[in-house]
Amino acid sequence: MKLPSPPSQRLRDRIIWATSLQLLLVSSAVGGMAYFSGQRSGLSFTDALRQQDAITDLSEQLSSRLQAPQLINNLNVLAIRQGQLSLTDFEAMGQRFWSQMQLFPVGYINFGNPAGEFIGVERLENGAFVLNEDAIASPLGKGTLGVYAQGAKGERGALLETVPGMTTAHEEAWYVETVKAGKASWSSIYQWEDKPAVLAISYNQPLYGPNRQLLGVIGVDFVLSQLNTWLAEVWKDVRGFALIVEPDGMVVASSRPAFTSIGTGDATRRVRIDQLPDPLVQAASRNLFRQGRNGSLQPRTEQTGPHTTDQDGHTFLLDLNPWGQREGLNWLLITANQSDQAVQASQRFALIALLLSLAAVAAAVVVTIRVGDWLLGPLEVLRRRCGEAATQVTPTTADLVFDPKLPAGSAIEIEAVSQAFGALVERLTQARRQLAEAMERERLKDAQTVLVLEDKLKSSLQAAAVAHEINLPLSTLLLNSKLLLEQGDAPLAQPLQEPLRAIAANADAVVATIEKMRSLLRNVQTHHQLLNLAHVTRNALLYAAPSLQAAGVTVQRQGLDQSWAVMGDAAQIQIAVVNLLRNALEALESAGGGVDGAPATVVVGLRRNADTVVLTVADNGPGFQAPETDLEPLATSKPTGSGLGLFVVQTTMENHHGQVVVGRSPLGGAAVQLIFPVADRSSGGPTH
Repeated sequence: MKLPSPPSQRLRDRIIWATSLQLLLVSSAVGGMAYFSGQRSGLSFTDALRQQDAITDLSEQLSSRLQAPQLINNLNVLAIRQGQLSLTDFEAMGQRFWSQMQLFPVGYINFGNPAGEFIGVERLENGAFVLNEDAIASPLGKGTLGVYAQGAKGERGALLETVPGMTTAHEEAWYVETVKAGKASWSSIYQWEDKPAVLAISYNQPLYGPNRQLLGVIGVDFVLSQLNTWLAEVWKDVRGFALIVEPDGMVVASSRPAFTSIGTGDATRRVRIDQLPDPLVQAASRNLFRQGRNGSLQPRTEQTGPHTTDQDGHTFLLDLNPWGQREGLNWLLITANQSDQAVQASQRFALIALLLSLAAVAAAVVVTIRVGDWLLGPLEVLRRRCGEAATQVTPTTADLVFDPKLPAGSAIEIEAVSQAFGALVERLTQARRQLAEAMERERLKDAQTVLVLEDKLKSSLQAAAVAHEINLPLSTLLLNSKLLLEQGDAPLAQPLQEPLRAIAANADAVVATIEKMRSLLRNVQTHHQLLNLAHVTRNALLYAAPSLQAAGVTVQRQGLDQSWAVMGDAAQIQIAVVNLLRNALEALESAGGGVDGAPATVVVGLRRNADTVVLTVADNGPGFQAPETDLEPLATSKPTGSGLGLFVVQTTMENHHGQVVVGRSPLGGAAVQLIFPVADRSSGGPTH
């Protein structure tokens, strides 16, 4: 059908016109804003970028510096594990620490063991290195820390100082916290035992011997005073400060070393950011932290970006950034950077720009509403007609009425949609007629099927009733014959015993045959659901386990601890597996054990093969005599067998769209494989 086009306008043209008008309004407002505010606030924007660049550079340098302790520890632990460094050779350990101090900017490398022995190399404020040792084999013995100069190769030199009264066990955070953590980690900030004025943080790793016996702790200290010196050097060209604090506001390091701690000697203690007297630091504390109910500090997370504050006629940008997560630390980096007075002007111009943007957006919304009314009028007519057509759909009505014509001037695309919907309604009417005819045919077919199923069910119930009637007197006959044979007070005469044994054996065979006939009847009705084949197999093994154990048969399981999803009837599959286990047991008992005198063994395994799951029952008995005939109904090689065992298995696999493969096992006996299709997990159902 050719659609008329002269009075219509393409929807694409209208959308382009409407969008262009909106873009024109928005771009005009943005352009005016850029000209009006860009000329005046460029300097403040440059200041913000300059501060962000400084923060990024500082963060990267700090990360690089704090990676050194982790690298040193990894190298030393590797050397110990490879036998290149002995934990008992303190002299070699001191020389190794000394050589590492030449290469890495750290303050201390040390080792301590559970016996209280300790060795460490320290970097002094003047850049010199000294050896600190408290060991049984040291010149001063255990309990006194000796401070020695180090020679040109790091060897122990002259005694410079002694520190008596050292603790018998390490009580500093670097040792205690690492032993408690049981893994490589950063310690909390702590004071040195021999120099309480020194605050440090260390990266340490515990060392363990056999049976996780603690051999000691090796670590690297980062002295905060040296970190202060480094921060002051990095931030020296910036007017303001850089602070590293913990989440509770406790100061770790500062570009102004006086901000780190108060007091001297044993009285040295750390300070919190709100305890520092500097006005600029106080402003940073108020802007970037809030005080909790218990007086603790918490960083503000509801605001992002830098804050501004005025101090002594100058404007400073204050910023707070998380730092150290990658290095295993939870620190905050606070920076204050002097900005320019143009920040206030930039804020005023930003407000004007915001108002212009809002006005432009309002105009664009008005245009969009008008264009929407223009475009959606025909669509509303189409929607109303579709609703009217929907009300016509009833179970008894096959014909639908729909008018595809729209008002003049409608867009050609909308007219095309209406025409297509009209064609769809017409095809739907035809499909409804065809569906009604097909449903009538299926109804007749289903009625015939129900009659057949009712007939089969009636036959199955009759057969089950007959089996019950036969089984009751047979059970009585079997029980009485066995009681007569087993009575011990008055044994029967020998001529009577043989007929009684024959009666008992034949009754047993009839009962077994009836039970297998019941199995065949159960296999007729199959209720498939998603199940775990391993769970079903384990249940079958649980059922057959007493008989197998009584016969001394060893059962090997392969793959039964995994999940193997198939669609099937758990009861039928379990009966089939139990039949296979009974056949294997009978074969092993008849042969008196496994081939060549080996212990009787049955292997039950599950494995995946392409898009199937293979359940295998194998033994090391005599095996099948003629595998190609073993699945024929009532065919058996056993003198007392009924021949229904493997036939029940075959019937079960046919009900499950699977396959039975009979052959010889790697153990030398028989092997039967039940091959199931892999189930689709979307089928639903239990998978225990």
